Amino acid sequence: MESHKPITPVHTVMAVIDSHVEAASDDLVPYRLNLYRAEGVHAAATWAGPWSLEDARRVIKAQVASLACAIDGDTPWVVTNIQYAPHTDVFDLIPDALGTDETIVQRLRQVVDRIESRPLFVLLSDAFTLRTVFHFFWTCPASRAHHHAWRGGLASHSIEMAEWVAETPGLSPTDRDIGVAYALLHDLGKLWCYDEAEGERWERLGHELIGLAKLGDALNALDTAWPDGAIAMHSLLSGLWKTKGHKPLLAVGKLVQAYDQTSAEADLRGREGHRHQAWVPTPYGDNVRVFPVRA
Repeated sequence: MESHKPITPVHTVMAVIDSHVEAASDDLVPYRLNLYRAEGVHAAATWAGPWSLEDARRVIKAQVASLACAIDGDTPWVVTNIQYAPHTDVFDLIPDALGTDETIVQRLRQVVDRIESRPLFVLLSDAFTLRTVFHFFWTCPASRAHHHAWRGGLASHSIEMAEWVAETPGLSPTDRDIGVAYALLHDLGKLWCYDEAEGERWERLGHELIGLAKLGDALNALDTAWPDGAIAMHSLLSGLWKTKGHKPLLAVGKLVQAYDQTSAEADLRGREGHRHQAWVPTPYGDNVRVFPVRA
């Protein structure tokens, strides 16, 4: 009886492709790459070269066909086909392990899922597709020496604010969506300000305007899909919402500003021995009211 070798199954998944580069000259395959998905980062080999139109500012989202085939001890997968999918939502492709704790990436997914506006959801997906944001939002501090001035402080601070906005009673769906998006993006420019190589140059402009500039393409796409949403986000991210006649153009900006201050103060006061540590009044002791017993 003729025997047949088992067929190795091909797995097709959505993934972010990064570090798609030529392999060493003596390698068995011409290219190496990393595949990013929520469950982790997977090294792979391929005969497919990098996409000729690749935008270096962004990670690549694609549908990837691969099969298990150990090229070496560190590369268990061979990619057989890549179909680029730029309009795929990025959030399920961010590895949980990129966060400084095991819950922070999942918390981002949960708060973004609260957004009802598809154009604002796409804006956020476009923002997190930026290579700098995808990789370093999770490890950047929220300040150099003030609040959340620790590894991962930016993500913790921004996501905490967005969660508070999402849970605020009485907001209209539109205000809630705009507030969540603003909370997540309000300090995004700090990713470039705190860059060791070029941060000094960017800081001259200020993190608000840097963030606005880096989100230019995403905001232009939002303007096409929802012009009023683009006006709102431009106003908030630039800081101009605070300046017209000394009254806010968008009330939700004041709400996010209050949550920004609350989050910052909570972090500072939570540090033992810090000058911002909360004052605790002396207990009132035995000086209490006596309530009569009612029949």
